[in-house]
Amino acid sequence: MQVGIIDRLPEIDGLSERWGKSVFHCPYCHGYELSRGRIGVIAAGPMSLHQTELLTEWGDVTLLVNKAFALEPDVVSVLENRGVAIEETAIERIQDHADVRLTDGRVRTFAGLFVVPTVAPSSGLPGEIGCALEETPMGLRIRTNDNKETSVPGIFACGDVSHMPQSVALAVGDGSMTGALLHRSLVWPS
Repeated sequence: MQVGIIDRLPEIDGLSERWGKSVFHCPYCHGYELSRGRIGVIAAGPMSLHQTELLTEWGDVTLLVNKAFALEPDVVSVLENRGVAIEETAIERIQDHADVRLTDGRVRTFAGLFVVPTVAPSSGLPGEIGCALEETPMGLRIRTNDNKETSVPGIFACGDVSHMPQSVALAVGDGSMTGALLHRSLVWPS
């Protein structure tokens, strides 16, 4: 089963319209394109801190906390040691290319923005047929065993819907491996 995933973005005016254009999720896919420019990370959950630290390799990073969580002093210290600027003022909207208007009226301009969306299967089918789903720091996925079989015997899952992190290359490879494992289960049923 490969039903794909949907991205659940934070509800910020102007964000979804820029998704994949000037707002991204993967530093490895889009970090280089920003040419060492100013990068804003919109906090959405605990994975945002991980993403923030990674992105310091690609440019000057500002973490836009946006009331997503409270930063502990030790976390602030780690971020500051990596050269991250921290913006606590909430976001009103995203405008123009990647400008962030804050609730106090200030506008922060970035070459690009990053956010870690949570994900979910793009279809209700896995749950409808009884596949166990599990919540991860990156969202909902279909639980599989080491052989890629779901909790429903004979049903296998592959790709972004069954593993984290998400990547086209990883999903294609996972699909190939899952096909081989499914075939083996038919040849050697137990």
